[in-house]
Amino acid sequence: MNMSRKMTTGVVSLLSVAALGAGATTAGAAPAHPQAKSPSSAAASCSDWNRAVAVPWKWQTLKDGCGHFGRPGLRMGYSWAVFKGTKVCVKAKGFVNGKKKWYDLGCRKSGSFTVPWGNVLAEKEIQVKGTATFNWR
Repeated sequence: MNMSRKMTTGVVSLLSVAALGAGATTAGAAPAHPQAKSPSSAAASCSDWNRAVAVPWKWQTLKDGCGHFGRPGLRMGYSWAVFKGTKVCVKAKGFVNGKKKWYDLGCRKSGSFTVPWGNVLAEKEIQVKGTATFNWR
């Protein structure tokens, strides 16, 4: 098969971008997504802190990758702490009668809140906006 140089360069560039997007790094480079835990260790470290970056003017949703079993009356805890940058605005996912509901936790450098969870099995999720690098769980 005879491929042109332009096409070959495009394919190599596309594969490189795909590899970086999947989390592959070159020697000495920082990971594209600074997560405190890797997907392979998610099951063993569901109570660990997750590292994330908040960007201004746009809400982004982050998941912890762990299934949390609920029970009637359970309240799920969320915490975050900025370690570089300004405050971060946070909304946390909770449940009312089995239906997802977002709770506004405010804009701060750190915080710790509980939200209604109930009798569901779901991942913890937060929505964030700001200019900060922070840890959350």
